[in-house]
Amino acid sequence: MKTSGDRSINILRILVAIAAAFYIIFLIFEGVPLINGAGFADSSVYLLFLLFAVGFYFLWKNELIAGIILVTWHLLQWVLVFWVWVDGGLTLVLGLPIGIMGIIVLIHGIRKGNT
Repeated sequence: MKTSGDRSINILRILVAIAAAFYIIFLIFEGVPLINGAGFADSSVYLLFLLFAVGFYFLWKNELIAGIILVTWHLLQWVLVFWVWVDGGLTLVLGLPIGIMGIIVLIHGIRKGNT
């Protein structure tokens, strides 16, 4: 029998999958160079996506680790916006739902570990 905790983590997985799809669409339409002509600011976009992808992977393996990674992703996004990306304020708005979902997944992982 499925518990409400199982249903809620499945809903979070679906929401993070939708966020991942939008993240990929954002990377495609933003046109950030991958190799040729990519400086640190451009490379950090892909490094941040790689960290998100690792958190997305752990969402199915270990919710606690996934929550930590997604919250770290959001905090690193803030650091990059203030110190590297000059016009990156919109990314904070777009990344806020992922940060919130990371906190929820982290709380779910902590509760799951304590039961």
